[in-house]
Amino acid sequence: MIRVIEGGRLMTYAAVTYVNLEGRDQADGLRMLNDMLVPRIKTVAGFQSARFLSSPDGKTGVGTVICDTEIHARACLDAMTTERPAEAPAVTDAALYEVVLEV
Repeated sequence: MIRVIEGGRLMTYAAVTYVNLEGRDQADGLRMLNDMLVPRIKTVAGFQSARFLSSPDGKTGVGTVICDTEIHARACLDAMTTERPAEAPAVTDAALYEVVLEV
């Protein structure tokens, strides 16, 4: 299903972080996501969905969280970059994007 709102634009935003996964155990990383990071992110106002990706070589991770407004997505991005557990992988880059099409 393709969802497009007025003028061909969705009014949702994505908070995206890139992390360094080199030398990290994948099972430990999944546990941390499920037990610590995801529960925190889901409490951010406007949370809609999230996807966490790993590069095929296991060196880079990408977290993408969709929120209902730019303000909520900025709050989520802040939570993803500054309110991290000490044992979480280091954020190497982060950005906010407007969602222009959802398929």
